[in-house]
Amino acid sequence: MISVSDNISATTDISANIFALLILILLVMLAARESSPAPRAEGQQVIDLEEDVAGVERSPLSSDELIDLLYERRERASSAKIDLLEKEIVICFAGKTEHFGAAEDAVSRLRQIGSAGSPVGVYVFSHRFYRSMSDSLKTLGWAWREISIPQALRDSASGPQGWSASFSELIAHSSNRSQFRADLARLLQSATLNEHSNQSSHERAVAAQRPETMIRQLAWWLRTALNAMSILGGFFFVAWVEIIYTKRMSAGV
Repeated sequence: MISVSDNISATTDISANIFALLILILLVMLAARESSPAPRAEGQQVIDLEEDVAGVERSPLSSDELIDLLYERRERASSAKIDLLEKEIVICFAGKTEHFGAAEDAVSRLRQIGSAGSPVGVYVFSHRFYRSMSDSLKTLGWAWREISIPQALRDSASGPQGWSASFSELIAHSSNRSQFRADLARLLQSATLNEHSNQSSHERAVAAQRPETMIRQLAWWLRTALNAMSILGGFFFVAWVEIIYTKRMSAGV
């Protein structure tokens, strides 16, 4: 017959072996972490402010000048127009629209066009080609006016790629500057209202998802607490077995 003392001794040996295995796993994980290569500093990129970042000082345009610049974007306007997009440069002149994927090709075309006397209109959707084009216009000795296109006049489906359909229709059918100004004001106001409506819808969706997120977080905390209690329970069980075994050995059982 196996005595109670033998049972306790066997249980103690099993618990000690499990505890030793956990310690071994912990040591292996620490050793693997120390032997892993440290992140190399070669991937860090050094930015030279004088070479990589260029500042261009431009006088801000008044509201009337901005409206004039947008009105000049019509294809039948006599001045040259340059759209700086993310993936290409668009040049409009003399009723023709040409697309260029490289700044060098666009500059070559501008040299062929020559200065038409009036300032060139530069419409900035993206700053990818801005530095090269501004430097080229300075080299050519051309005067230009520029505007960063607001989101309300961009194609929302393609981000920075081109004008919105509403603005394209506006510059195609505007008969005079006064009519263009009134239609542009309505277009900007409508876009602002739509943006506020979309923002409100997004806020309502976020508010609806908030209780579900809180429930998921609460469930995660409960699972973490249960896991911690299980681990602590295992340690308490090992300690209890050791205490019982020590007492029985002291009592001479």
